[in-house]
Amino acid sequence: MAQIAPQPPPGDAAAPPPDHNVPFVNEPQANEVRPNEVQPNEVQQDHRTRTELVASGDPSYHLDHYSQKMALDNHNDTFMCKVFPTSLTGATLEWFKNRPHKSIPNYKTLCDMFLAQYCGNKKQKKTIASLFTIRQKRGELLQDFLSRFNMEASKIAECHPKTAIETFKIGMIQGTKFHTSLVKYSSPDMQTLNARAQIYIRLEKDVAHRAQHATLVAVENKPWEKTSSSKSQRSQYASAPVAQIPEKRQRTEERFTPLRTTLTRLFQENKTRFTAPQPMR
Repeated sequence: MAQIAPQPPPGDAAAPPPDHNVPFVNEPQANEVRPNEVQPNEVQQDHRTRTELVASGDPSYHLDHYSQKMALDNHNDTFMCKVFPTSLTGATLEWFKNRPHKSIPNYKTLCDMFLAQYCGNKKQKKTIASLFTIRQKRGELLQDFLSRFNMEASKIAECHPKTAIETFKIGMIQGTKFHTSLVKYSSPDMQTLNARAQIYIRLEKDVAHRAQHATLVAVENKPWEKTSSSKSQRSQYASAPVAQIPEKRQRTEERFTPLRTTLTRLFQENKTRFTAPQPMR
């Protein structure tokens, strides 16, 4: 006869196994599902996403990213706590496993504990002063400079449009067409500035395309091949009989006397014909 395992007395909560620590106070039941009837194991993030979150190092960024991924379940406090470990890996996952039994009553407490544990990894917030360090490099296209500037401006929580536009003009190379246009007619916000910049970006691309086309045309002409062909033609005429040399070529060659001796011998034979120059006073 099979023995029946003893049951705990009514009203007494069974202690969790030693290898199964439950840090949450309100642990979901096995049959509890999210509102859209998807099991927790179906919403686990992939390995790349978890690696990127841990590599960022900023706990605030991690929590913001997790909240965005779980936007449909932000109202379900218990479910947010249950799925949160799937966003952790490495040392952060070990930290979560070592939380005391039933020490996390809700998701807000979990966030506070997580921020307090990794507060040293929190990155300093960008200020408007960081925009003054963005300068357009010599030879840098307007599109590349605008992209770098917008990327830095997006990291600033409170970026006044007027201040951003003024710092953008300061960072530009003075005297360019777009800089002159901004000096004459200012933009009310960065959205309008970006729209105006597209006109000058297309103009820069057109100029660069024309310059590239002119270079290709110059390469196709290959003037150096004409020089080499002329040299080969001269060598061909030098080895050919006089009768085979064209008339125009013969007249050109007859103008010169072939040199059959050295310059030193010519000087020795004709040095009496030369007169010494007058001494300088």
